[in-house]
Amino acid sequence: SPPPPPPAPDASNAPDAPDSDRDGVPNDQEDQAAGLLRPDGSAGLSGDGNGDGIKDSQQAAVASTRDLTLVAGSQNGKLIPDSNARITELVRNDAPANLPKGMEMPIGLTSFKVSLAEGRSTESFSLYADPALGANGYWVKDSTGTWVNLASEPYGGKVASEGGRTRLDFQIQDGGEYDADGQVNGSITTPGAVAKMPLSIVGQASDAHSSGFWY
Repeated sequence: SPPPPPPAPDASNAPDAPDSDRDGVPNDQEDQAAGLLRPDGSAGLSGDGNGDGIKDSQQAAVASTRDLTLVAGSQNGKLIPDSNARITELVRNDAPANLPKGMEMPIGLTSFKVSLAEGRSTESFSLYADPALGANGYWVKDSTGTWVNLASEPYGGKVASEGGRTRLDFQIQDGGEYDADGQVNGSITTPGAVAKMPLSIVGQASDAHSSGFWY
């Protein structure tokens, strides 16, 4: 029987959409990233969403879309020296329909897949987003289905402001609760969201049935 026809190429690996650093985001998309403002307030390098002076399309551990920039193996948004973490996928999906009361997810889910630096079992990440989104964390569901903010102190993360952007710093353990592949395999897959949740609701997580925080 004749071989099946090859699948139609999708835009991400079409010849006219090169992806130099193979992080799953074509160069032309990464080049749309907002650069960080320089200390004097002037515009930074477009396409350099983490402000390290190198275009994100040339860095395997930095992936940008028009909305946000993800840094893997990050220390305050810059690459840890000699880290060879690699982003292999950065995908945006619609926000789930049944969000907890008061939770806003303006750009939907931001899921990613990252190969860890050798010898590391926990990787640190930074996500840069537009402050106009009002996001106060990178939210991921825990094993009970509760949304938790990894960019908060109890989880070893933080929210910072840098160069006119909001920076969400967080850590994820390979094979841990927030690694969706569930295996210690040198790769972390995380479906999370840059989102905003009124902290008054978060504080009620323990008797959360009344606040609609658990499903």
